Amino acid sequence: MQALVRLAGVLGVTSSALRSALSRMTREGWLVSQRDGGRPRYGLSPRGFQLIDEGARRIYSRHRETWDGQWLVVSYSLPEHRRGERDRLREGLSFLGLGSLGNGLFISPRDLADEVRAVAERSGALEEVTVLRAQLSWPHQPQEMVRRAWDLQEVAARYERFLADFRDILRDSSPLTDEEAFRRRFRLTHAFRRTLFGDPELPEALLPDGWVGAAAFRRFSEANRRLLPQAVRFYGSIALD
Repeated sequence: MQALVRLAGVLGVTSSALRSALSRMTREGWLVSQRDGGRPRYGLSPRGFQLIDEGARRIYSRHRETWDGQWLVVSYSLPEHRRGERDRLREGLSFLGLGSLGNGLFISPRDLADEVRAVAERSGALEEVTVLRAQLSWPHQPQEMVRRAWDLQEVAARYERFLADFRDILRDSSPLTDEEAFRRRFRLTHAFRRTLFGDPELPEALLPDGWVGAAAFRRFSEANRRLLPQAVRFYGSIALD
C-alpha cells in the first residue's frame, strides 16, 4: 500500500482517491487484498490478470494480417432489466474493435472469438451471445460494411489529437530522470489506451490510404521503447524497496 501511495503521488493522485479506487476495484473483483503484519497488500485477481493481458495485447501489438474475406459476427439479446450486463458487453466488444450494425449485432474482419467469449463471461452474458464466422453476400463491397459499422473519421481524429497532444513527448529524446520517464510513459500509455477505443484494427485491404493510426502506433511504440527501461527502474525502486 505504501508503494502504491508513492507511485500514485508521482502521478498527481491523492492517497484518498487511490484508496477509494482500490476499494472499488476489490469489490468489483479486479483486485484481491490481504493483511501482512497489519499492513494492507493488494494484487491482481485472476480476472484482473486476464483484463491486463488483453489490454497489453491491444495496446502494444498490431494485427494487420492478410484478410481471408471472413467476418466474425457476434449477436446478443438482453432485456432492459439486464441493462448493466448489456452495457458492459457492448463496451467490451467496442474496446476489442468490433463494429456495431445495430440491434445487438457486431462484426469484425478479425477472428476474435476467444476474446469475445472472455468479454461475454466477464459481462455475465455468455449464454445470450452467439458467435459466427461468415462471408459477405451483399452489399458486394466490404468497404460498405466498414462504413456502416465504424466511423473511421472519428477514429482518425482521435489518433490525430493524440499525436498533437503528445507531440513533445513523442519526439523528445533528451535525458530524463527515472521518475520523469515513469510519469511520461504512464501518461502516454493511458492516453493511447483511450485513443484505441473503437479502432477495429482493420486489415490493410479495408483501410483508407495513408491511415493515420499506423503512424500513431509507430510513434507510440518508439516512445514506449525509449521510456521503458527507466520507467521500470523507477517502479522497482519503490515497489520492490
